[in-house]
Amino acid sequence: MKNVFWYFLIILSTVTCKQNPQQVENTIYVELDSPEKASLFDYFRSIELIPLETSSDVLIAGIRKIIVHNDNYFMLDPRQSIIFVFDSTGKFLYKIDKKGSGPGEYSSVTDININPFSNNLELLETYGSVHIYDLSGNYVETKLVTFPSPRAIHLIAPIDIRTYVFYAAYQFNKIIYFNFDDNQFIHEAFEEEWRLGSFAPKSFYSYQGDWYFFRPIHPIIYKIGKERLESIFQFDFGKYTNQGTKAIFSDEADMIRYKFVEELFAQFQYVITTVRHNNKYVFATLLWKEQSRRTNIIYDKSIGKAKFILEFDEQVMFNPDNGGEFIVTDEYVLICSQWVDLKERIKKEMLDDEQKKIFEELIQAPMELNPVLIKYWFK
Repeated sequence: MKNVFWYFLIILSTVTCKQNPQQVENTIYVELDSPEKASLFDYFRSIELIPLETSSDVLIAGIRKIIVHNDNYFMLDPRQSIIFVFDSTGKFLYKIDKKGSGPGEYSSVTDININPFSNNLELLETYGSVHIYDLSGNYVETKLVTFPSPRAIHLIAPIDIRTYVFYAAYQFNKIIYFNFDDNQFIHEAFEEEWRLGSFAPKSFYSYQGDWYFFRPIHPIIYKIGKERLESIFQFDFGKYTNQGTKAIFSDEADMIRYKFVEELFAQFQYVITTVRHNNKYVFATLLWKEQSRRTNIIYDKSIGKAKFILEFDEQVMFNPDNGGEFIVTDEYVLICSQWVDLKERIKKEMLDDEQKKIFEELIQAPMELNPVLIKYWFK
């Protein structure tokens, strides 16, 4: 009888493990009903403004992604499908603008990456083409991604020299592993209601050579491993926490954007729009209870405590633009601000004398300028 008891206990444990693969030890508790006060200077020692050069040949419609590489900024403007390259001071260097249907050309670009194994720039086209250029903008080759069935892909992450992971916003399985050496689809992962992809932020980010993945409602953040997603930490929002992989929407919500947003927030109190981390902090931005209410979470690893911040003492925004970039390194945070939003993000008294002059020149400019990079240097 004892043996039978232990046999069933082992079976029960095995089944439980299979049914609950997302249990993680590293939990960040956040009290969304108890916002706290904070100053940006609790975390940062100084702020630097980097205006991006503006000219008739260098006009940026919007920036979705920035890659910092060898002190240069590689920037994707998805509206124009142009990659702009600037130096560390914001001086324009060159651009890749090769829309067309011939060799070395593309119809659109949804994501870019600098492959750490080849040191080439990779441009992802929605329906499975990866156009490769060297870092001077010279065309190298195009690789085609083939799947068992047609699908749109939106983000790219090279895991090793041959293995890539793609993100498909409007598929039931959001993550796709692919082997370029064998031109072979490997497997899919992360099941989620496809409609949530229409509200999802850019969900890959990199830190110290690894890639990470998060979703707008789902509370767990994953490292993209060579073979599977690996849970690294999760948010616990108490009564508001939701696994966030399923939702119910009307037919009207499929057609009308505001109805979709209305029905989304009727089911969920929060939407995670950004997650980043470094060796000291975890940063997250939320839409809290409504689309226009942007809030911040900063988790301090040294004390094991998270602050939920509705507004900083400086009364400025500390969020990326919609779909914009938010880069966190061990030295700084980098946010890209539209020129028209600069006064909402920075107040003159937050800057040193040199930066005050730059700020005044920017806000007094007689015409609209290209975006401005804001660098927040950690203490």
